[in-house]
Amino acid sequence: MQLSISEIIGGKELTIRVPPPPAGEGASGTRDANGREQLDFPDTFCRDPALFDKAIERMRSGSEAGMTRAQIEKALYRITEQHYRADVTEEQKLAVKDLGNTYVIFDKLRRDGRDSVWAYVARNLSRPLAFSASGGWASVVIGNPPWVNYRDMSGDLQKRFKQLARGERVFVGGKLATQNNLCALFTVRAAALYLRSGGTLAFVLPLAALSRGQFERLRSGSFMSARIAWDEVWTMDDSVQPLFPVPSCVVFGRRRATSKPLPDKVRAYSGTLPFRDAPEAIADQRLKVREGAPALEIAMFEGGSPYRKMFRQGATLVPRMLCFVERRIMGRLGADPSAPYVASQRRNQEKEPWKSLPAIENRVEAEFLRPVLLGESILPYRVFQPFEAVVPVTDKGEVLDAEAAANRGFNDLHGWMKKAEKVWNANAESASMMLIGRWNYHNELGAQFPLASRRVVYSKAGMQPAACLLHDATYAIDHKLYWSAPATEKEARYLTALLNSETARQRGESLQSRGQWGARDFDKVMFNLPIPRFDATDPLHNAIADAAREAEALAASVPLPGNIKFQRARGLIRAALTEAGVAPKIDGLVAKLLDGA
Repeated sequence: MQLSISEIIGGKELTIRVPPPPAGEGASGTRDANGREQLDFPDTFCRDPALFDKAIERMRSGSEAGMTRAQIEKALYRITEQHYRADVTEEQKLAVKDLGNTYVIFDKLRRDGRDSVWAYVARNLSRPLAFSASGGWASVVIGNPPWVNYRDMSGDLQKRFKQLARGERVFVGGKLATQNNLCALFTVRAAALYLRSGGTLAFVLPLAALSRGQFERLRSGSFMSARIAWDEVWTMDDSVQPLFPVPSCVVFGRRRATSKPLPDKVRAYSGTLPFRDAPEAIADQRLKVREGAPALEIAMFEGGSPYRKMFRQGATLVPRMLCFVERRIMGRLGADPSAPYVASQRRNQEKEPWKSLPAIENRVEAEFLRPVLLGESILPYRVFQPFEAVVPVTDKGEVLDAEAAANRGFNDLHGWMKKAEKVWNANAESASMMLIGRWNYHNELGAQFPLASRRVVYSKAGMQPAACLLHDATYAIDHKLYWSAPATEKEARYLTALLNSETARQRGESLQSRGQWGARDFDKVMFNLPIPRFDATDPLHNAIADAAREAEALAASVPLPGNIKFQRARGLIRAALTEAGVAPKIDGLVAKLLDGA
């Protein structure tokens, strides 16, 4: 992708940003804008792989032999002269001096015990620059690019990815921004940098590329630096295993003057392979092929059911250790009910660096300690387990950071938020986003207040849906749930029946993103279905709501052991609803609704 290539006056250079040394060790040399050491290689050397390899090997052996910068520059001068069998040009002389400066850092890294990969890394990163120097040299480009979501990239990679992806017109913003995938940009850059006009591109991508919104611009074939006419698609469904952790596809296209979107017919493969990397002959025997199969239905993010715009995602309350808490008893007199003493709740699911950081402890005014519902907190038609958290929002919806809490006289909340903000500022990948901005992204936290006494919530992810009706006005909602505040009890139950039904799940399954274990994320996929707004005068709508009331009562009566996991609890309730005939009745009513009966 040439992410490490920087434009400089008169040409380009390859830049390798070196990770910081272990704590307590020093660093010196050329630094980037963030103060990190970097190794710079001028493209005078990079564009000739044979010369580059000779130069890198001389720098490596010279460092081990204790050579000085002046000695290395003399050696590089001689290598260049012998390689071209000609006098060294002014451009090459400048490049030798630049490499001399890089040698100083390279040598120090080796002496500090931090040189294990830099020669290897430099060789690998120089090849794309050499190959692209001729501009579109390849007749065929085949690849399996990295499948990495934006939210899983490092802060530095996020910045560079976003800049490049926007420049190529492949970046999708809004709520889909964190779902942008590196493989889309990689595909476009490969075509632009290496594929000649009329050349063919064949890339392995996640199956989501054919239907999900974050790949919408990739499917168009029209980009800033290249146009691709997409000609053919192969799909591998969940049954094609062992292959990749998630369902996949292969897209074929040609670099042309005019783009063409992905076709509406695909070659669909299904069946089980005996082992990974099976030879073509075995794969032909074991896999079934369906030519001209319909392409995946595109997941819509506008239109569909009117309920699409009525549901909102909950607040992104992460990192968990900065807001989720457990109470501590202080002294013989016990807790102060007006301002309990709390500490960070620690969970096995925590990720680094948060997992290794010490817990925060402080008193917090009771009004800012609220039960929060996560995805695992709800079961079909029933609340399972809330978690207590510091939620810095007043009843009127004012979202408070440490300074705002102090200005309003909430001294204990100020103490907690000040500690939390300090930890966030020292460890967050994105220095541009404040902690309260993370929690209240797109106003997902503030919009919940004042908390409604009647809300419907459903889980964002999972293989099977879970939704329930809330009557408790104290719950705050996490981003693993979507919520809405329906006008009436009947409408709320109508929605819980639809969102819990197997009928709706099956009909929306093709639009879900896919994981190693099949369909996973629900998000607002259900609202692609023709779900009409509740009509109190419609007998079918009322019948669905009445069935949901019956399901609620039955779900509430199912005994659940104290240490049961939420997945098992959901299974027990679904089994009880099926055995009692309630789930089949709801599925039949939902089928009539969706079929327009």
